[in-house]
Amino acid sequence: MAMGEMFGYAKWWFKSVLGSKAPLVNTLIIHYGCNLRCRHCSIHGNIPSDIVSDATENAAKTKLTYDEIVEDLKHQFKRGARIAYFEGGETTMWTDGDKNLGDIIKAAKETGYTNVGYTTNGTNGVFTESDVISVSLDGPREIHDFVRGEGVFDKLMKTIDEMEFTGSVYANMVIQKDNIAHMEEVAKLVKENEKLTGIIFNFITPPPYDLALNIDEKKDAVDRIRKLKKEGYPILNSKKGLELLVEEDWGKKCPHNVTVFIIPDGSHHNGCPMQGTRSCEQCGFAAVREYHLIKKGSFSTIREMSSVFAMSKK
Repeated sequence: MAMGEMFGYAKWWFKSVLGSKAPLVNTLIIHYGCNLRCRHCSIHGNIPSDIVSDATENAAKTKLTYDEIVEDLKHQFKRGARIAYFEGGETTMWTDGDKNLGDIIKAAKETGYTNVGYTTNGTNGVFTESDVISVSLDGPREIHDFVRGEGVFDKLMKTIDEMEFTGSVYANMVIQKDNIAHMEEVAKLVKENEKLTGIIFNFITPPPYDLALNIDEKKDAVDRIRKLKKEGYPILNSKKGLELLVEEDWGKKCPHNVTVFIIPDGSHHNGCPMQGTRSCEQCGFAAVREYHLIKKGSFSTIREMSSVFAMSKK
């Protein structure tokens, strides 16, 4: 990590200790459009399919414009944010006139963000202007396709194999009842793929509630992930973050000022947009734990997470 980047993060941390509410991470959910209908997707489960597809006159209500995104990037940068992540929907499908995902990644870099990344299902190509790419991987071929649709696994692997990218690419696995038995297989897939930096494990944050794990299942999963990490598999969750992953109801503990969100209707949220809801009570989002530890000054967590999630690729 460059000295200037390190200084910037250290400055943010010391200011937060002194009571600053400035965000570190700006998370932009740029639209709800997607080419898949995944079994565990809360967006698909709660928004009518014609709106999710961005194919109707209602689509404008479910995506941000280029100008809205650039305005938000600049505003949150002035407040202190130095990391920007684009989420969806399927991020690579976002467009506004002649603008696409590559244009807003470029806008974030030009604004001054140190690290810029996005999440993708890997079936619609990639944009390599970013520092980090997160690809969704929910199991070996049969399981991944069961969760996400027939042929999706092979499309994702083809995208990864053909990717020419100098930044970090990590897999993101959402553990649910459909795939909890296959974590070791996924970790092995990631370890054997030289294009992948590692994998981060999350539990599903419901809805749908029928796919969510109970506490005993979560404890067992975390024990297995810890074992994989000790055996040298490239698990990106920090050691302390894994300890906290079994804890639910982060409503009061959630580090709301570490990350800010803007969602497609244009509203802004300090911390997760789902705070205060039933979903918050069963939070499975690993980043919440890592943000909590970073804010508390856990140097081991900062060291483990920074190489992928904080540094630029230049």
